[in-house]
Parts: sequence; C-alpha cells; structure tokens
Amino acid sequence: MKRPNGRLSVLVSGLALSLLAACSATAAPLATPTPTPSRPGPAMVQVENSILARPQAGLQQADLVYEYLAEGGITRMTVIYFKPSGNQRIEPVRSARPVTIRLWHAYHGVIFFSGANQKVLDMIAAEHVPALSESSDGGIYFSRDPSRRAPHNLYTDGDRLAQGVQKYAPRVTYQLPAPGSPPASPAPAVANRFAFDQTDFHRVTYTYSAADTAYSYGTELGPLIDRNTGQPIKPVNVILIQVAHHDAGFTDVLGAPAVDFDLQGTGPADVFTQGHRYTATWDLTDTEQPLKILGADGKPMRLPPGLTWIHLVDPGTPITVS
Repeated sequence: MKRPNGRLSVLVSGLALSLLAACSATAAPLATPTPTPSRPGPAMVQVENSILARPQAGLQQADLVYEYLAEGGITRMTVIYFKPSGNQRIEPVRSARPVTIRLWHAYHGVIFFSGANQKVLDMIAAEHVPALSESSDGGIYFSRDPSRRAPHNLYTDGDRLAQGVQKYAPRVTYQLPAPGSPPASPAPAVANRFAFDQTDFHRVTYTYSAADTAYSYGTELGPLIDRNTGQPIKPVNVILIQVAHHDAGFTDVLGAPAVDFDLQGTGPADVFTQGHRYTATWDLTDTEQPLKILGADGKPMRLPPGLTWIHLVDPGTPITVS
C-alpha cells in the first residue's frame, strides 16, 4: 500500500482550514432576543356599586374596570390603574371577593381593599397575593371621608396607590394590545344605545356620544357620576363577557351567599366602541396572563385608548341595542 503524499495532505488540510476561516468570517452572528423590560404590576382597587356607595370617585381616571355580581344582588368593581398617580380621590374602597383573586392572577398587581371574608383572606395568604388594607404600613394608603357614612367612606388616591405598587407589586412583562380600532370586516352593527341587566336589581344603560367618542353609564336611578368630575362616567370601550357564577361556599356577615365565577377558558363576548357592536370571544386560557378579547379573526382585538369597562354577565343575558 502506498503512503499518502505528504505535500498533498498539507495542501488539503490548509485548504480546509482556509474554508473554515472564511465561513467563520462571513457567517451572520446568531440573533440575541432583546428581553422585555419588567415593570411593576398595576394597582387593583376594590370599589362598591351599591346605592349608598354613589357617587363613586376616581373611576374615570382608571384604565380598566371589571364589574361583577357580589352577594345580595349588588355589584362590585375591581378598578385597575396601570400607572397610578395624582391626588384625586378614589372611593369608596371596599372588600375583596373570590373573583378578585382570579383577576389578580391575570394581572399580578397589588390589591387595595378594606378587608375580606376570612375565606378570602386565607386565599390571599396562601397564594401570596400582595394586598393592602387600612391597617397596612401604619395606614398610609387610606383615609376616611367624614362627610360620608361608614363603611362607605374609605378612600385612597393615585399617589398612595403608587407608593404601595412601588413597594409591593410583582414585576411583570406581559404586553397589552396596542391601541387601535377593531377590524372593519365583518361590518359591525350600529349601537348608539344598549341596555342589559347586570343583576336582578341593577339595570345598566349605555348611551353613545360622538362628541365624547365614549358611552355614558346609566343606572336604574340615573347616570353613574364620578364625584371628582361631577359628570357621568364615560367609558370609551364597554365589553360584556358571558361567564357563569356559582356559590362560593361561604356567606357574608349578613348571611348572604358569596359568589365566585368560572373565569377561565373562553366564552362569548360583546364589544361596544365608537357607536358599534362587535361579536368577540373572551380568552383566559392562561389564567396567569391578562384576559384577551379576540375578534372574529381570532386575533386580539385592538381598541381605542381610554377607559375600558368589562361587565361579567350571565350566559345568555339579553342585550337591547338601538
């Protein structure tokens, strides 16, 4: 057997090294993803909507409001401020409910509340939910309004919320849909006025104002007024999500059964914005991410910037639209 030509071997090896060096010099570097910067989660304030709670204050300046049935046929709100600030009052602050904890898991903020049933307090402790009440940190987050009757007189403001958020909020990286307009196709129905029963005792009527590009919130007793502005509360976007509720397994101090919601998975939704109605789907398949509103194309729906009000209503709730 012949031995390989030594000179040829050197030439081949040199050529291989040259090709390898050339490839290394011209190959594009691997892209390194830019990490999404984290930020504090939002302030999530519990506000009641009983007749004695009205007029509420500070709701118009919110980013997002969830309104839902509490015990006794009244409703409660979880009012969300992504960047709280300012000294305008937010009131009246009341107690948390089981659905409050579900919403916390979706947005990972800090709950501001007056307290809760022991069952809910146990959930907050077991799930390590940051929650601040009147007694937290020496009472710096709340005050009492002497012109209103307790327990409807506990209030806070944006600057105090910002203090609590800065100290206790988890860091979040989720991205909310960018502002915009819903798809023009399929063509939405006109909806200048619509009404529905949020509960057996609370009928809600919304009337669209083209001048304000918003809907005014009406109740069975007249407009829902924001005490800070003296004007009806005017959400830019109103969303009704159909979601079943059930007995939470305990009662309030008056013996009324507490309520919880099956707020996970998906379900039908109606979106009202810019004087139109859109058929949509709500999606909370991932219970640790914000609730999504999906359009007919299955993509997250873009909505105009401004206050968005989400009502949790019973499946099949009739909506009168004109």
